Amino acid sequence: MSYSVNLLATIADCDAAIAMADTELRDLQHRADNLDYTRENTTGSATEVQAELASLDAEIAALNTIIPTLAAGTKARKNNVINLRRATNRQAILNDKQDTRGPVALLIRELNLAQVQVQITETNAFKAAVVAHKATL
Repeated sequence: MSYSVNLLATIADCDAAIAMADTELRDLQHRADNLDYTRENTTGSATEVQAELASLDAEIAALNTIIPTLAAGTKARKNNVINLRRATNRQAILNDKQDTRGPVALLIRELNLAQVQVQITETNAFKAAVVAHKATL
């Protein structure tokens, strides 16, 4: 984008614009660092959650098949019912985590990071235009 730097009439105006750009760049870089950190953590979490959910799905399916074949009131049936309850509870917890740690959350963090990186590039272009104009004053 072409900036209207020719409207900056004094070196002080240029210095003020450069200071604003520096502050913006510092804030954007901090945000980018934070987003990159959370993206890295989300990548591992998303993979782990997906793998554990697949494992729990298989376990729940197996328990739902086994439990009806066991005699009522036996220790084996009670233990398998408890295991089924634990597995379904864990599955519910992991499904809730999908919002903050799943693949969609990862994609949103990647998008946010890409947007901030574009803002950094554009702010650097703005600063360069002001610096170049300042040199002509």
